[in-house]
Amino acid sequence: MTFKRETTDDLHAEAEILDYIASKSDCEWSKLGNGGKYRIDAVMHSSGDVRAWFEVKDYKRGLFLGLNVPKYLEGCNLATMTAIPFIFGFRYEGRIGVIKIHGGGPFEDLTPKLRMAGGTPKGRKPNPDDVEPMYMFNEDDVRWM
Repeated sequence: MTFKRETTDDLHAEAEILDYIASKSDCEWSKLGNGGKYRIDAVMHSSGDVRAWFEVKDYKRGLFLGLNVPKYLEGCNLATMTAIPFIFGFRYEGRIGVIKIHGGGPFEDLTPKLRMAGGTPKGRKPNPDDVEPMYMFNEDDVRWM
């Protein structure tokens, strides 16, 4: 059985966050995930050139700086193979933050902790596979925009 992971509200919030980041970066963005080809959410581009790979979250009830293993691996692999950064962008308490997970090229920029954690937002019914290995990041790694 397949569970829908992103609601219409999630997609709207994601678009707001990406619009803000794109406006500050002189880029445009395109949605990637939910079609089966990609697990990560979006790509930033300018004049047709890809500038960054993005995973995006909107946190309403608490900051949760974690990515599941498949998204983390896909983003890092894309960054490694294309030499283009993989960035985790999010909104929390009305502020937009970003973490450069991988700068592109042969080495990662951060060393996250791999922990068992749940990624379902508070107040939403968890999916059966909610508690899983997740790469967790430190708030010190956040760059607030």
